[in-house]
Amino acid sequence: MKIKVLIIEDNPITAQDLSEIISDQGMTVCAIAKTKAEAKEAMKRTEPDILLVDINLKDGEDGVDFVEEVSIVNRTPVIYLTANSDKATVDRAFKTKPASFLTKPYDDKDVLIAIELAFNNHCNSVLVSELPNTPFIFLKNGKKFEKVPIENINYLQAEGSYSKFVTKDKEYFLSGNLNNISNKLQNPSFLRIHRSYVVNIDNITGLDSDYVFIGDKNIPISRSYKEEVNRILRRIS
Repeated sequence: MKIKVLIIEDNPITAQDLSEIISDQGMTVCAIAKTKAEAKEAMKRTEPDILLVDINLKDGEDGVDFVEEVSIVNRTPVIYLTANSDKATVDRAFKTKPASFLTKPYDDKDVLIAIELAFNNHCNSVLVSELPNTPFIFLKNGKKFEKVPIENINYLQAEGSYSKFVTKDKEYFLSGNLNNISNKLQNPSFLRIHRSYVVNIDNITGLDSDYVFIGDKNIPISRSYKEEVNRILRRIS
C-alpha cells in the first residue's frame, strides 16, 4: 500500500511542487484541495493517510480551523505548512497536536521525512492507542506498513516473541507477544480461544467441542477458554 497524501494548499505552484516531491518518492497524492470545502469532500472520497495542510488559505480561510473541525471524527495525522503565521495562529495549530510542522521555504527531504515519520507513528498508534472498533489496522510488510481491513484477518497466532496475523491471502509478523497484541487490538471481532490463537469470529465457518474452523484451518480451543468461547459464539450461532 502506498501512503496517500491529501495536499491542502491554495497556491498552485506550491501544491504542484509538493505533489512532485511526494509522487517521485513513490507515494500517492490522492487529491489537492484549495479550500476547506474541497478538502472535506476529498477526505470523504479518498480516505488519505496523511494531511499536508497550509495554515493560511485564500479568502481568509484557515487550515487550523479545518483540522479542528475534522479532528472530531477523524484521526488522520496532520503536517502543517506555514510561511509567516502570527503567534496566536501557531499556538492554535500546536493545540491540534500535529504530527509535524514545516516552514516555507521547505526542503524536499524535510517534507519526505515528516510524511514518513507521521505515517509510521500513526501506524504504531493504531495499536498502542487501543482505539476500539477501528475497521482496519496497519501491519508491517518489509519496510512499509499495509492497511489491512479487520474483516480480512482470519486469526492471530503466537510465534515466540512475535505474533503472526493470518489474512485471507497473506501473513504478517508483528513484534510483540500475542497477549499484549490482542489486548491492544480492543476489537469485538477478535476472540482468544487458546494461549497461541486469537480468531476473528466473523470469519468462523464452523466449530465443535475442540476446534474452531476457518475455511480449511482447524484451530484448537484450549480447556481454559472453552467457557468464554461457548458464551460468545452462542451469540452468532
